[in-house]
Amino acid sequence: MEEVLQWGLDSVRQIQTLAMIPGLTIFMRMITHIGSTAVYIFLFPLVYWCVDEKKGLRLAVVLFISTWINLALKFLLDQPRPFFEGYDPSVGIVAEIMGGFPSGHAQNSLVILIILASWSIIPGLSRAAHFCIAAFLCLLIGFSRIYLGVHFPTDVFGGWLLGGLVLAVYFWAGNRIEAWFESHNLRIGLMAAAALAFGMNMYRPSEYLLMPSGMILGLGIGCFLCRRYIGFSASLKDGTKTEKLLFLLVRYALGITAMALLYVAAGKFINGLRDSGNYHLYVFIRNALMAIWISAGAPWVFCKLRLARA
Repeated sequence: MEEVLQWGLDSVRQIQTLAMIPGLTIFMRMITHIGSTAVYIFLFPLVYWCVDEKKGLRLAVVLFISTWINLALKFLLDQPRPFFEGYDPSVGIVAEIMGGFPSGHAQNSLVILIILASWSIIPGLSRAAHFCIAAFLCLLIGFSRIYLGVHFPTDVFGGWLLGGLVLAVYFWAGNRIEAWFESHNLRIGLMAAAALAFGMNMYRPSEYLLMPSGMILGLGIGCFLCRRYIGFSASLKDGTKTEKLLFLLVRYALGITAMALLYVAAGKFINGLRDSGNYHLYVFIRNALMAIWISAGAPWVFCKLRLARA
C-alpha cells in the first residue's frame, strides 16, 4: 500500500509542476468547487423549484445517499492525503480535514453531472453532447483534486468507481422504486425516509454524517406534506418566456435566501449548545429542517404568493 501511495505522491508532485502556467492554480481552485457538496445543495433546490419537482427530489435523494456512502467510507478506511504528516505537507494547496479515500468530489460530480446529462437540460444540445460535457467536467474536477494536492490519484479513481456503482443502481432501479412508491400510500414513503435516515445514523463516527441523514428525513417529511397538502408544481404554463424566467428567478432568490437565513440562525443556536449531550441531535434536526423548507416550506410560500400553481 505504501508503494501505491508513494507513486501517487510522485504523481501529485509531477502534476504540480504545471503550476508555472499563469492562472492555473486559480482556475483549479474554481473547478474543484464545482464538485463540492455545498454547490449541489444549492443546485437541487433549483431543479426542484424551477425545473421539475420530481427530478429535483430524485437528484437530492441520490446526492445524499452518495454523500453518506462516501463519508462513511472515509471515516471507516481513514486513508491519508498527500499533504498529511508522513508524506509531503508542501503539496497541499488547499486544506481538507478528513481521510482521502474515496474522493467525494470525484464521486458526487460523476453522479450528479451524469444524471443531469441524462435529462438533456440544455436546450439545443444533443444527448451525446450533454454526456461529453459531463464527462469532461468530471475529468477536470478529478484532475483538480490531484493538482491541488488533496488526493492521491487512487482516491479519485476510487471515487469514480463508487460513483459509477451508485449510477448503475440509480439507472437500473430508480424508475422501479419510484413507481412502487407512487402506487402506495404517501405514508409508506415517509416511513421509508425515516427508516433510511435512522439506519444511516446507526454509524455515526462524526457529525458530518448527520447532514445526509438529516436531509433524507427532511425530504421524506417535506415530500409527504407537499404531496398531501400543497400539490406544488414547478412548471409554468402561462406567460411569455421572459415572464416565466422572472417568476423562476424570484422563486429561487426567495427560496434560497430563506434557506440561508434558516441555516445561519439554526447554526448560531446549536453552536451555543456544542457541549450539550444533545448537540448531534440538534445538528440532525437542523439539516432535516433545511430539507423540509426546500421540499415543502418554500413551495407553500410560492403557491401563496402566486409564484407557482398548486
